Amino acid sequence: MITTRFAPSPTGNLHLGNLRSCFLNWIYAKKNNGKFILRYDDTDRERSKEEFVLSIASDLKWLNIDHDETYFQSKRVDRYNQIFDQLISKKLVYPCFESNEDLEIKKKLQLKAGKPPIYDREALNLTKEEIEKQILSGSRPYWRFKLSQNKVQWTDLVKGKTEVDLSSQSDPVLRRADGSYLYHFPSVVDDIDMKITHIIRGEDHLSNSAVHVEIFQSLDAQVPSFGHNPLMLNEDGTKLSKRNVDSISIKKFKEEGYSTESILSYLYSVGLNADYSFKEISKNEYVDFDLSKISKNLPKLDLSKIDHFQKLALRTLSLKELLNEFNNLIDFEIKENEWNLIKNNVEKYSDILEFLEIIRRNKIENSPSEDFIKLLVENIDKFDDLDFEEYTKQISQLDSNITKKEIFINTRYLLTGNNNGPSVKDLFEYYGFNEIKNYLNDFKTL
Repeated sequence: MITTRFAPSPTGNLHLGNLRSCFLNWIYAKKNNGKFILRYDDTDRERSKEEFVLSIASDLKWLNIDHDETYFQSKRVDRYNQIFDQLISKKLVYPCFESNEDLEIKKKLQLKAGKPPIYDREALNLTKEEIEKQILSGSRPYWRFKLSQNKVQWTDLVKGKTEVDLSSQSDPVLRRADGSYLYHFPSVVDDIDMKITHIIRGEDHLSNSAVHVEIFQSLDAQVPSFGHNPLMLNEDGTKLSKRNVDSISIKKFKEEGYSTESILSYLYSVGLNADYSFKEISKNEYVDFDLSKISKNLPKLDLSKIDHFQKLALRTLSLKELLNEFNNLIDFEIKENEWNLIKNNVEKYSDILEFLEIIRRNKIENSPSEDFIKLLVENIDKFDDLDFEEYTKQISQLDSNITKKEIFINTRYLLTGNNNGPSVKDLFEYYGFNEIKNYLNDFKTL
């Protein structure tokens, strides 16, 4: 069975950038009737916060991105220790004792000499006696994984044939001196235990994936398939950073009244140039989804496209669906006939209340002309039981000098007193001419 996973670090809120990898893993599993796992990379005890665990879970639930199993890496440390002992016994990891200051000095000297700043493997030359002496003196080792320094190749699900030269990388640190683990080792052990078959993540993980291939092999495990999607950029082409991701957090979109479908449709469209709603996509069981079709170019954020999908999504909702979608936001009454009248005009959530105020005549800003009112009052009986086309035709016959545009504008002012809102025809049919008669009485010119 195809099994994918999303492994966020609970050190911040979900945003469009990191949610994209989650979405791709989720939809890939959905398309292939597979399993999708949520795994919190919470081994960083200082930065990982329970509030972000709850926030991530809430955002995924809101987006209807369901998962089959949930894991916390912080609860699996005993398992990591058990497997790490295997690497020690196989001599695939080695102890190191340099301080951060020592490593920084080495790095500066290498750069000064025009050499790449990679670890020189000095600790590999330590004898058993030297290691024991360091430990007896109170030093605790950190542990590095010994890379082959070969070229690692695979056929990437997104990028195609891919190669990473490990000779240009330092042997990665797997375990710190305090016994805690860095990203690489828990990730691989979890992927093995959870039978992950496909790993889809940003292309900034290319070198990590090459390292992981060798860790998988060192543990005699099957290497999953990898897919590395291009990273999302800001609208100006700069890289996303922790300083600006709050503006594209899922929490912010939710609070501003965006629909789940607008976010999912946008995520689907990134790199695939899909210009239809996610509701349509999901009905077809994601038939158009293919990782190899994702553009190799770095996609830029396009918030206007989210607004486009938001407009499409809002206009397809029934009143029941609207109330369910925004049950955490809506604090006003709205009737079904009101929603049916305004839904084809709304583009964003805030439009709903604005248009309700307009059709409820709570935003009177303009009045029809005195001549228009006089024409209607003097011929009031001629308008009974007319539809909108017959109504405009009747006015034109009564006054050949009045233009169609003037009829529309003055009728809108008569009905709502506002420039904005649904079409004049829809407003006319919504109120009916009997109601229009009542509105005529509001004008002192009569």
